[in-house]
Amino acid sequence: QYISLDGNSLTTEDLVSLGKGLYKIKLTPQAEAKVNQSREVIERIVNEQTVVYGITTGFGKFARTVIPNSKLRELQVNLVRSHSAGRKGPPGCFPLLLLLLLEGPVTEWVPLSGVGKPLSPERSRMLLALRINVLAKGYSGISLETLHQVIEAFNASCLPYIPEKGTVGASGDLAPLSHLALGLIGEGKMWSPKSGWADAKYVLEAHGLRPITLKPKEGLALINGTQMITSLGCEAVERAGAIARQADIIAALTLEVLKGTTRAFDSADIHTVRPHRGQVEVAFRFRSLLDSDHHPSEIAESHRFCDRVQDAYTMRCCPQVRTSSYFLSWQEMGKLPPQGLLSMICSPVCALTPSLKMVFAERAETISGGNFHGEYPAKALDYLAIGVHELAAISERRIERLCNPSLSELPAFLVTEGGLNSGFMIAHCTAAAL
Repeated sequence: QYISLDGNSLTTEDLVSLGKGLYKIKLTPQAEAKVNQSREVIERIVNEQTVVYGITTGFGKFARTVIPNSKLRELQVNLVRSHSAGRKGPPGCFPLLLLLLLEGPVTEWVPLSGVGKPLSPERSRMLLALRINVLAKGYSGISLETLHQVIEAFNASCLPYIPEKGTVGASGDLAPLSHLALGLIGEGKMWSPKSGWADAKYVLEAHGLRPITLKPKEGLALINGTQMITSLGCEAVERAGAIARQADIIAALTLEVLKGTTRAFDSADIHTVRPHRGQVEVAFRFRSLLDSDHHPSEIAESHRFCDRVQDAYTMRCCPQVRTSSYFLSWQEMGKLPPQGLLSMICSPVCALTPSLKMVFAERAETISGGNFHGEYPAKALDYLAIGVHELAAISERRIERLCNPSLSELPAFLVTEGGLNSGFMIAHCTAAAL
């Protein structure tokens, strides 16, 4: 089965499925047309020998250095090699400036930038799929031929060596994406289910694929973006959404066991007065889970007419506390307006536009901008961490309430023959430590 990418409609659910290898990728005809149109702009720049940063010039400090047409392909290969900081040596070493000075010029290339283990196959597939999705938007200037080669590598699960650590984010994910591109041009290491880890050129050949021969601008198109941050962010938000849903169920069960009241979750009297969307939705879920009128509960019925006025904060304030977690769940973030908190990593994940040098084919123009910057997803994921922390903190307090007989009216640590048995004493200690 295939997922058709147009650069605009990929969801995180799709992305996670692609990471698991459940689908292959193809482009929509509209995406192919946009890619071709943007490539025509690049070809015109090259043919007319126009001075344009990153296409016919060097990079960074060398922006004023004009590169002759005969060297433009070499420029892109050198960009990928230098940004993966490769040189002859054992895979996984970290290059030292002193070593570079002592050993002389680079002649053979092995990926050495970045540290840590390589990304798992699942995460590598997500990263590669997301990069394909961004390129399919038609703003990078990559050729359709090269993009098809990238897709073929994805569909064959030919996954370059990408270290887990080493990206900064302020210039996008240059280091990991350079490792990605390095493997695609047949250098460095690559993994596939068929070959395991081996030289990238061998892995590609084993699957009947050719290493990519970079054309002008294509190295920059492959390495400039925030797909490392975003793909890992997608995974984090998917997992956080699952945690939030599970936390609602567990909290509702706890309220039931502690014989709490559901009045705090009444929509008309409480939550419409402070109509935060997440609060309203969480309260609705609690009412549904604790609906004894339609799904009778013996525990709920046993204290329907008791004199308890209210419950502890850890029970009563779940909708208010969980509001942040609600907004940070992937499915709901997809409903937020584009300027919402997670607009740069929310569904659809197409919100990310590519690269430093964008190509606007409709007016045959290229513009240098800053869409490679990782500020949006980084800040959003900081808030995600806060939201998950809140879920954990309030959960630990409910565990304490369940285990404390003076608060729960249940046996201490939820065990009979306390003293002889310790029950959940240390389980609560572990929860508190975490």
